[in-house]
Amino acid sequence: MSLTQAELIKLAIKSAFSQDWEKAVEFNSQILDQDDKNLDALLRLSFAYLQLQDYNKARKYYKEVLDLDPINSIALEKMKLVKERKTEEFIIPDNDSLLKESGTSIELNLDILTKGITSDKFKFDEDLLFKINGKTISIHKDDIKQSLLNYLPEQYVKYFLKVKELKGEITLKYIGGKDKKIKVLITSSEAVFPSEKQEIKPYLKGVNESEMPEMTELTSDNDEDAKRLLEGEEAANENPDQN
Repeated sequence: MSLTQAELIKLAIKSAFSQDWEKAVEFNSQILDQDDKNLDALLRLSFAYLQLQDYNKARKYYKEVLDLDPINSIALEKMKLVKERKTEEFIIPDNDSLLKESGTSIELNLDILTKGITSDKFKFDEDLLFKINGKTISIHKDDIKQSLLNYLPEQYVKYFLKVKELKGEITLKYIGGKDKKIKVLITSSEAVFPSEKQEIKPYLKGVNESEMPEMTELTSDNDEDAKRLLEGEEAANENPDQN
């Protein structure tokens, strides 16, 4: 049975995080079989070939990116490496257009609110739970009562409800962290999240990935409502409403 594009996206992202570049080539190629103008998949495929030191194919697919988006800063920057026949150390940055599928995935930093839970309690790619309760979405580890991590901003409720309306699926994964801080990857089968891609405007030519806006960060320090929500959540202990 053939995989859906949403399933292939998840596998492509997972392959990149685990640096299994041959698998990354396989899954991104399958995405392109379904959508040959998918810029995100083209960028991931190009980068995978760059890591495999297959510079001819890396050049081929970066050129396809630039044919679709002549001022794509990522492709322009990586083409320099291709011409010099160089690779680069793969580091997972906070803002990485290589790994994010526009509109269908987003990364968030969270502070863990519950005492006794730290990042060493998680495994890479571990599924997380979420609960929609009115205007809040709480994120949990492996049980609702004892493992509250944090809350998503109010505006995320509409994205989650939209996916539910479209009968789609949302998954949450733990992808990294340290101490009380964790990084979560949210992936949707529907393109409901705000696009993080650059607009096609001349003045963006030459913009580096490092100059892109910082990734959304949620912390107990800057979310005063989280503490009040935590108290209400512990009191309610309702069953999760998950997709």
